[in-house]
Amino acid sequence: MKKYIIFMVLFYMTNIAFSQNSAPVVDNVTFSQRTDSSFIVDVYYDLNDLDGDTMSVIMLVSSDSGATWNFSCDSISGAIGCDILSGSGKHIEWDFGAEHPGTNGDRFRVKIYVDDRNNEKGKVTDIDGNIYIVTKIGDQWWMAENLKVTHYSNGDSIPNVTDNSEWGGLTTGAYCNYNNDSTNVPTYGRLYNWYAVDDSRNIAPAGWHVPTDSEWQIMVEYLGGSTVAGGKLKESGTTHWFSPNTGATNESGFSALPGGYLNSDDTFLDMGYYGHWWSSDDYSSSGAWKRLLNYIGSDLGRYKDDKRHGFSVLCVRD
Repeated sequence: MKKYIIFMVLFYMTNIAFSQNSAPVVDNVTFSQRTDSSFIVDVYYDLNDLDGDTMSVIMLVSSDSGATWNFSCDSISGAIGCDILSGSGKHIEWDFGAEHPGTNGDRFRVKIYVDDRNNEKGKVTDIDGNIYIVTKIGDQWWMAENLKVTHYSNGDSIPNVTDNSEWGGLTTGAYCNYNNDSTNVPTYGRLYNWYAVDDSRNIAPAGWHVPTDSEWQIMVEYLGGSTVAGGKLKESGTTHWFSPNTGATNESGFSALPGGYLNSDDTFLDMGYYGHWWSSDDYSSSGAWKRLLNYIGSDLGRYKDDKRHGFSVLCVRD
């Protein structure tokens, strides 16, 4: 049976260069699927960086027109990974036939991320099969996307609580989607109460964990302190952040987004304006530490907050 697939190739360059550094450029992108029995997919592109840096290249694949980016593309080789140099005719070879026998369709999309700081970007997969870009900041590896998982690491389901009035009375783990709308999940991830973060079944992918307050602080200090760290963490521009998105440079490659939160009093708030992230440390029986980014400042705030709130979650490698 034929298993040809149709691709739309979308190339993204992560603009995380420090000042005086030029962002890389990808162009002349072509792709084709071989018509022999291998069904290998060949992707070619030209890559140029005016500074002559080595670059990291990552490929993600969607099989549903970009709604999710969980489609496996592990059987790849060529101009992918770290230490990629500028040049024309760069070639990525994906052994689609071996990795996905019998699969075909016309809704495939490809995203290529290029980082000219070569800061060891990679990927991690959670128990649900969600794939996350990860980036190294100092000596720490961080997820550069908000958690989307719906199961603990042992396979138990995390309850999806859609009754906002019920949410405020919980003292056990739960998640929700902003406005209870699943279309927000691919971009902003899901919102979790602190009880899900603290659950011994572990909300994070294997080998990862929700950062402690001190691990957040290590990252903050590496980025130059709390007054400027926020700008270096936020995605630049106003595609997802409301204007003016003050100080946003995304120099860290963290690409933090304003996913908002669910108040314990049953109201969804702040999407586009603020991003709230749990730490794994509490300070009382009812409160825990969080970090906050905002659209009108470059700071990364540290605050105490109600464990019943629904906040975004990021993970750091063990």
